[in-house]
Amino acid sequence: MKLLLLSAFPREIRKAVRMIGRGEKIDGLPFKAFSVHHPSHTLTVAETGMGYDNAMRVFLRLLQVERPDAVISLGYCGALSHDALIGDLIWASMVCLIEGQRVDALSLPDDLNLLQRLSLSLPIRPGTFFTMKDWMKKHELANFIAPHTQLPVCDMETFGLARLSISHQLPFIAVRAVTDGADMDLPSGIMNVCDKDGVYRLSLALKFFLARPHLIPHAIELGHTSRIASHSLSRVVSTLLQLI
Repeated sequence: MKLLLLSAFPREIRKAVRMIGRGEKIDGLPFKAFSVHHPSHTLTVAETGMGYDNAMRVFLRLLQVERPDAVISLGYCGALSHDALIGDLIWASMVCLIEGQRVDALSLPDDLNLLQRLSLSLPIRPGTFFTMKDWMKKHELANFIAPHTQLPVCDMETFGLARLSISHQLPFIAVRAVTDGADMDLPSGIMNVCDKDGVYRLSLALKFFLARPHLIPHAIELGHTSRIASHSLSRVVSTLLQLI
């Protein structure tokens, strides 16, 4: 099966890719993408960069190269409920786009009962992904979350990838691991650690945090929680590839 794995940052799935096998860089693309050898599947792994528009741009370009049999979106997310803790794995059963004051929603049925089968091997729960078109604080996001919403989390890419997959009649799976709890907000201007294509740059991150030394402890904490989340993602990728 030809699988397309998408993540905003390489760190989100670097550990998972190393567990799968040897990767070979795909030349001729304006972003990082790799072909990864696996006994049962042909995998293309691509870095979309952070943000809705960047993810869509990369995905559309990849669809021009080759049509996959299924699309898997993996990465980090922020908890919008105290029921989700650092490192928890959340499976997208519904995705919502917040753009201005408008909210669009898409249901993602699990036709293959993959979630149920996954949950037999590792702790993973269904939830609602709120994709932000523009960066928002969590208290602002709370205004868009209806009571009793199933395990809400936030990100900046999933909705566009889901909608594009559905429009191309491609099976779509999204799994995210929590890096910041419901009481933890990423600092304002955090997107400045990325370039115009949403790609993380160490030089920009150093410039951002050195100009705001009071945020350095926050960056250290986020580095720790990201390592926990990356470990969770590596587990889910390994199990998914056995089940698909």
